[in-house]
Amino acid sequence: MNADWEHRTAVVNGINVHYVIEGQGEPVILLHGWPEFWYSWRHQIPVLSEHFQVIVPDMRGFGYSDKPLSGYDTRTAASDIFELARALGHGEVSLVAHDIGARVAFRYTLDHEDSVRRLALIDSTPPIEQLGPQAPAVIRERWHSYFHQQFDLPEKLIEGREEVYLRHIFRDWCINKYPLSDAEIAEYVKAYSQPGALRGGFSYYRAAAYEDPPDWQADADRQLATPMLFMFGVRRARTAERMGAGPLEQAWRRFFPSAEARHMGNYGHFLQWETPEAVNRELLDFLSR
Repeated sequence: MNADWEHRTAVVNGINVHYVIEGQGEPVILLHGWPEFWYSWRHQIPVLSEHFQVIVPDMRGFGYSDKPLSGYDTRTAASDIFELARALGHGEVSLVAHDIGARVAFRYTLDHEDSVRRLALIDSTPPIEQLGPQAPAVIRERWHSYFHQQFDLPEKLIEGREEVYLRHIFRDWCINKYPLSDAEIAEYVKAYSQPGALRGGFSYYRAAAYEDPPDWQADADRQLATPMLFMFGVRRARTAERMGAGPLEQAWRRFFPSAEARHMGNYGHFLQWETPEAVNRELLDFLSR
């Protein structure tokens, strides 16, 4: 971990949440996905913190936050982040989120619309879409979701082999097969080798299958005025094409009529470290308006 950044812990909703906090100004919360933790934003923290107060938590079950046995439904996870913002004295924040973090940020916005100044989502789709039929090619791409939804089995198969599994995911989900350095991989292996870390991450997938659907269905017709930016690459565009979903921005404009979209180019799932300079430019422009 970068010792130059300030690491703190806050008690919210009865659990300890670890977070990095840097900079001064309007608050911007960065929410990671799987298989990540706060470290996923290592290229954004030094740039954004020159202009904003950047708050980068490990969501419950991830990284160096507590890993309780329950509370992985998206509404509870979003409540954790909302309470963290309140504990830091922020009534209004901007949210930047990726992957599972995008689901949490979306739920945060649905539940606390007046508290979200701006919302930027990276490589994600509206959760309601994943509740419908999936094309065979998409199922093959999302095999991990169904694997992680099984109880106990993924933990038993992966424990002690975290590095093998993580290296495969990082390589497979990048278009250009970007290799992370051994030092970067070591940070991920360290985080995911902690007791409860595999279970914590997988619990979000289980909640997505067994707990979240009624909440998403209840909000299927909501429309939000929150300014929203969606960034994606070739990999996500190909998935949408296989789904017959049309332009990706249309999916999010169902909920955010004024949503903006940016095709970032020939990149995969981890845009924030596959093309960090371009992502940082878009975020600075969007958040500074």
